[in-house]
Amino acid sequence: MTIYATVVTWQSLYGWWVYFGGEGRYLSLMRRYVMVQGLRLRIKTFGGDVLVCILLLVVWILILRAHQQFAEIDSIYHGDGRHHSTIR
Repeated sequence: MTIYATVVTWQSLYGWWVYFGGEGRYLSLMRRYVMVQGLRLRIKTFGGDVLVCILLLVVWILILRAHQQFAEIDSIYHGDGRHHSTIR
């Protein structure tokens, strides 16, 4: 689902890029309007949400890394169902 959402998002962004890249008075007016609205956005209004998203991403990456490390440990000790001890 994540790959699909990424592909659809990029296709949509590319479509808008092509649309706003056209010539004409109407499109020029639309480009200016979108640019002004983008500049009027304030970081304070959605900065907290962006921070939460970034922190959740960091937690997800840490959990994924821990899962990979546990998988490595499991394959060393239980690869064939027996405990492999290196100390004899």
